[in-house]
Amino acid sequence: MAKIVLDIVAIIIFIPLLVSCDRVSQQQKKDPETQNTNEVLFSVSFPTDNTGWACGRWGTVLHTTDGGMEWTVQNSGTDYTLSSIFFTDPLHGWAVGNAGAIIHTKDGGHTWAQQKSPVPFRLMKVYFVTPLKGWIVSERTHILSTLDGGQTWHIQFADDDFILKSISFCDAHHGWAVGEYGYIYHTENGGTTWQKQSGRFGFSKESGAVVGDPFLFDVAAIDPQTAWAVGIDGHVITTIDGGETWRKIETGASRTQFFGVACNPVGTVVIGGKGTILISTDHGKSWKHPVIEPPIVYGWIYGLARRGASEFVAVGWDGNIYFSDDKNLTNSWQRVKL
Repeated sequence: MAKIVLDIVAIIIFIPLLVSCDRVSQQQKKDPETQNTNEVLFSVSFPTDNTGWACGRWGTVLHTTDGGMEWTVQNSGTDYTLSSIFFTDPLHGWAVGNAGAIIHTKDGGHTWAQQKSPVPFRLMKVYFVTPLKGWIVSERTHILSTLDGGQTWHIQFADDDFILKSISFCDAHHGWAVGEYGYIYHTENGGTTWQKQSGRFGFSKESGAVVGDPFLFDVAAIDPQTAWAVGIDGHVITTIDGGETWRKIETGASRTQFFGVACNPVGTVVIGGKGTILISTDHGKSWKHPVIEPPIVYGWIYGLARRGASEFVAVGWDGNIYFSDDKNLTNSWQRVKL
């Protein structure tokens, strides 16, 4: 009964992503020359100012070498929806997604090769700190790890049957993973051990209804003491003591879903979600809504990433890609025409 209720809640909470989970036969792969560039995008990564990648539904992988002005489709070799992409440099990158899909490139995406996952679950987020050391989070509270660039992946940690949505490290040792019902796990030794810091799931004795902490969809680690996490109903939390305490932040935004968060060390926090981008440039003390051109009326922002020292990029519904104004993050964000 608990599992049925949990599955129903998960579908309601993140239905846009689950709708994207269908795939066509591996024998019916799309020709990259005819592939649409307006597929839903879930993740973006810019290892340098000019070089970036985005991924999304139906195995879509897009690539830019001019800072995002123009994008080309790369042949990812899969039709599985890709939920996360990460590059450590302009050559080495990984993308993960449905049914344990892991793809890797060591030549900037000219060729992508499949890597073997030790679990068949949906893989939600990938993060690397070097071309050799990285992690993936998935359904059923699994954290996967590699020390050889993904030639071999092993289960580093497993816990209750929930979905971990995101993982982020600030260095090779300190990182956080977050997911459903506010579950937060933290490591100070590169994942040798993971400790639960927050999260609650149960049933009401009076009504039998599910009770728990708000779902978390993304996390961004800044330094060993500082991290931000965002989630359902405009939920925003931060820690400045390594996760011993997490403080709820009032942004003044409506109770929409926040799917992505990105930060820089000087106090900028960018949040993206359903129909909105929210920015603070003073460590979360005040928040502003930048002008988005064209406006996001019915769509979502799913993925956020830093681009260079002072800019950010957002991706989401209908293949939309937005860039911040490098002179004033809170001023305007412009959509790239693909």
